[in-house]
Amino acid sequence: MMGMFCPRCRSLVAPCDTRCKSCGATLDKLVESNQSVLDGMDDRRPQKEVAIEEVPEAPYMPYRPRGCQMDIIHDMVSALDAGKHFVMESGTGTGKTIVSLAACLDHASRTGKTIVYLTRTNSQSDQVMRELRSISKIKPVTGIALTGRSKSCPLFRGVKDFDSIPSNILSMMCDDARMKSNTGKAGGCRYYDRVQNALPQIQQYVRTQFPTSDELDSFCVKLQACPYEAKKALMKECRVVAAPYVHILDPDIRNSLMTNLDRPGDPESLLIVVDEAHNLVDAARGSESFTIDRALIDDAIDECTTFRSQPRITDVVSLKEFLTFLKSCVRAVAVDKLKMGTTTALIEGPVIEERIMAKYGLDMERLEEAVEQMIEIGESRTEALMQANENRISDIQQVGVLLKSWCGSSGERYVRTINGDRDGEFLRASCIDPAEISRFLNSTKGTVHMSGTLQPLDQYARVIGLSSNCTLRKYPSPFPAENRLVVYTEDMTTRWQDLKENPGMKDRLERTIAQLCNSVEKNTLVFFTSYASMTSMRGYLETHIDRRLYWEESRNAKGNAANLNTFRSRRDGVLFCVMGGKFAEGIDFPGDELCFAVIVGIPYPPPSLEQKAMSDMFDARYGPGKGWTYCSAVPAQRKIKQAIGRLIRTETDRGMAVILDNRASRLARELDAVPTKDPVGDAARFFSGRPG
Repeated sequence: MMGMFCPRCRSLVAPCDTRCKSCGATLDKLVESNQSVLDGMDDRRPQKEVAIEEVPEAPYMPYRPRGCQMDIIHDMVSALDAGKHFVMESGTGTGKTIVSLAACLDHASRTGKTIVYLTRTNSQSDQVMRELRSISKIKPVTGIALTGRSKSCPLFRGVKDFDSIPSNILSMMCDDARMKSNTGKAGGCRYYDRVQNALPQIQQYVRTQFPTSDELDSFCVKLQACPYEAKKALMKECRVVAAPYVHILDPDIRNSLMTNLDRPGDPESLLIVVDEAHNLVDAARGSESFTIDRALIDDAIDECTTFRSQPRITDVVSLKEFLTFLKSCVRAVAVDKLKMGTTTALIEGPVIEERIMAKYGLDMERLEEAVEQMIEIGESRTEALMQANENRISDIQQVGVLLKSWCGSSGERYVRTINGDRDGEFLRASCIDPAEISRFLNSTKGTVHMSGTLQPLDQYARVIGLSSNCTLRKYPSPFPAENRLVVYTEDMTTRWQDLKENPGMKDRLERTIAQLCNSVEKNTLVFFTSYASMTSMRGYLETHIDRRLYWEESRNAKGNAANLNTFRSRRDGVLFCVMGGKFAEGIDFPGDELCFAVIVGIPYPPPSLEQKAMSDMFDARYGPGKGWTYCSAVPAQRKIKQAIGRLIRTETDRGMAVILDNRASRLARELDAVPTKDPVGDAARFFSGRPG
């Protein structure tokens, strides 16, 4: 007989056991909730038990409401019932996950909608499943958490370089194995073969235990059944589906999801909930942006040598000749556009396309036909590579798909550039207006967008492209105001021009950071605006701070995780990191794991052609000055608020933040910050309990 998994430590527990032998948790009473901790809390940490009780005025709320929770539920239900988008900011402690589920389940139970709860991280989707488990104590509810095929596929996990196999290739590999299983041929998938027999047992496990995605994967593998296929089979009967952003942002994955939910072509039957919504705009832009680099074109040219006779993409042009000329076009445009000392330049108009058309006497329609022919040749080549067990996409196919996208990116939604670095020249098409996701969201009858750092709400709604049919709400923090202090210095700045004109400013910043860290004997985070800024001060800080120091390093996930774990386990450290990085968002530091934050500078996005184009676009749409506000001030404000938000996680936490930049005065109201001439003294007084 199969056992279940302890919700606290994830150990396998026999059905007859009432207590986990690994961690001692009482299985029938262990209830995990974000009522007392941050949404998205690291799910490896035991969470506070909260009593389950019914709330008549909120039928899907499994805990006694507190603070503004009933206001949120009422406002959200009212907006959804009216077919409106609901955009809200509510800080740590308001329980965004549980109140959004309670409100959305109320609405969905009357409309028959499927709730698609979008999360940025797996831990956030785990939190959804924990809350559904609590809701199930008072109301019948069903839910499942999804991850990509690469996380859930047990058959190919042992294949060489599995982690680097592209998702579409893995999909083709699975399709091939599934086809062989269905036709009785050798080389099928033994896990797929077991799904139907194991499905009743998996279904029972999902309905009763509300497992996280990882737990469900492990359970299926123990039954020798494919987790991915099991989730596909079960999701259509679930009221709530928790999934990463990509399941909605990517049109192909979105269509597949809707088909698996038995909702093809029917967005009105979905209720989309976006958690940590301040990340959605950049994620949407990124999903529609792409690069064509010279190395990829070179690889495609080399791949042409594998053909016995050179294929043609027009009556007179061979594939290799076409690719070779494409490479020379990119090179020629780089020579023409990239002046001495520059690494990027704007491409205005169809410069690349016109050069190719002039060379081969094509019009735009025939050029597009040639590119389609290249893609078809590449797809055939991809199939051959798979049959040879190389498990990768043809370079020819990749270039063809990207070139097709390039030809379609000449409108105002994209900024197209020619770029150069030590690896060569490359084309870049950067999406500045994520209209694809805007169209989809507006085709539904109401969505929910929530975050602790979403203000100004009208700016978010405009940038993501929501219709005017929106309800915008901000809810207060439930934590005591006196437990939090944010100050900013009036006589320091990290502004590049000021640092250049006043070399002593950097010395003052370094001394102040060291004095602040030495004055407070509590776990401290120091946030910089960039790795370069942090590195430039590292030497001084390492020799002048008398505490245990930890440093975030770019592209060193393993080392960063080890530093984070050690920092959290002790109470005598200073962790140096970058705003917008891993430690500035999505990591919890409850209690005295973190008490003090020093923010060095204002994290305005660096200037770029894309930033300027977006700023000009917003100026034209919404009036002069809106571009700078939307593209620079608001992102900086949100990053600082995310950093400050690491401090206060529970009702009893006390925390202080010091912003070392007088430009914070522009954001003082939004940050609830006050000026100071003595940040070191303020910190000492705050943590000693003495009045300022």
